[in-house]
Formats: sequence, structure tokens, C-alpha cells
Amino acid sequence: MIYLLNIFIYLLTPLGGVLSYCSLLRIAFDAIFGALLFLQCLLLLHMFVVMLP
Repeated sequence: MIYLLNIFIYLLTPLGGVLSYCSLLRIAFDAIFGALLFLQCLLLLHMFVVMLP
């Protein structure tokens, strides 16, 4: 899902000059989804530790 969004945003940027708006949008998406993935991993790790006998 994340990679599809990145590809879509890459396609929106023209091949000549990179639009700063689209590149900033892509960086923001990367940061947001990266943070969400990190939080999800932490939550899974926490649940795993809590479920240990």
C-alpha cells in the first residue's frame, strides 16, 4: 500500500523538474507511514512480551 502511494506520487511529478510540493508530500507520506509501522511493531512486540507465561 505504501509503495503504491509512493509510485503514484512519483508519477505525479514531471520528469523535467521535480515539483517541491510533490516531493514534500512524498517525504511526509514516508515519515507518517514509517512512524505508523514503527508503532505497530512496538505494539506487536509489547503484546508478545505480555502474552509470555
